[in-house]
Amino acid sequence: MLRLVIDTDTAGDDTISLLMALKWPGVRLEAVTVVCGNVEFSQQVENALYTVENFSSYHVPVYPGCSRPLLKTWKYADYVHGKDGMGENYFPKARQRPERKHAVQALIELVNSNPGEISIIAQGPLTNIATAIMLDREFVKNVKRLYVMGGYADGFGNVTPAAEYNFWVDPDAAKIVLHSGVKPLIVGWDIAVKYSVVEEAMHREIASWGTKAADFFVKVNRKVVEFEKRTMGLAGSTHPDTITTAIAIEPRVARRVEPRYVDVENGSELTRGMSVVDHLGVLGREANADVCYEADGKLFREMLFKVLRSG
Repeated sequence: MLRLVIDTDTAGDDTISLLMALKWPGVRLEAVTVVCGNVEFSQQVENALYTVENFSSYHVPVYPGCSRPLLKTWKYADYVHGKDGMGENYFPKARQRPERKHAVQALIELVNSNPGEISIIAQGPLTNIATAIMLDREFVKNVKRLYVMGGYADGFGNVTPAAEYNFWVDPDAAKIVLHSGVKPLIVGWDIAVKYSVVEEAMHREIASWGTKAADFFVKVNRKVVEFEKRTMGLAGSTHPDTITTAIAIEPRVARRVEPRYVDVENGSELTRGMSVVDHLGVLGREANADVCYEADGKLFREMLFKVLRSG
């Protein structure tokens, strides 16, 4: 049994990542923790609650966490996902309510009470994870595996020319995590662009499948399809969070992973949030992360479509 916690700034593809974790055999989503990022914080919490209530066969607690970055100001990505973060579908409010415990405390307690058993997928800015690391020395030792959707190994930024959104929102948190000893597996924006695109024509086919999950996928991604076509020239939606979850579930999705020294720029305004990967080892520093360089897009889409067809 793969036991997961997903730390998320719940909007768009974040919800499909949750969907995959909830519906994949042999996976148990122990909790969802919410962090600042894509849209207004309380809306992110509602998006997580709606998703787990509608697609889980068991109770999954949702814990609100850090509602702003450690030090920086930032902007929402509602221009990508819509004002509600859900393709401007404005789904009804879930009956399930968020837990009162802070997400950081929940993370520490879950990990430390189950040493070596809980893996975390961090698919938003790393504020909650960095705060847990700063508050409790045992946290890093007890996490089974940390998967980080953030930065890039080979490519360009999607919020500035230099930076991917999650690292840009809280570069200070990203730096803390990278230098904590946790050695995350990093799945960057470049992997999403190269291997996770679901073409617009495929969206139309998915809409014909008639399942609740397929309908949800098409609805929450409709604004993303428009955005990617307009800004990236891509003929479909990108799924950075879901391909990260697919890698956690099925390691074969990550076709090439290499240990590398990775750092992030947190001082410069021009390159704020830029991920710096020492591909050639020129710094002579020990690897502090495993970096995904290549993925199996076909296998990823097979996994995604299996989930969407399942109901």
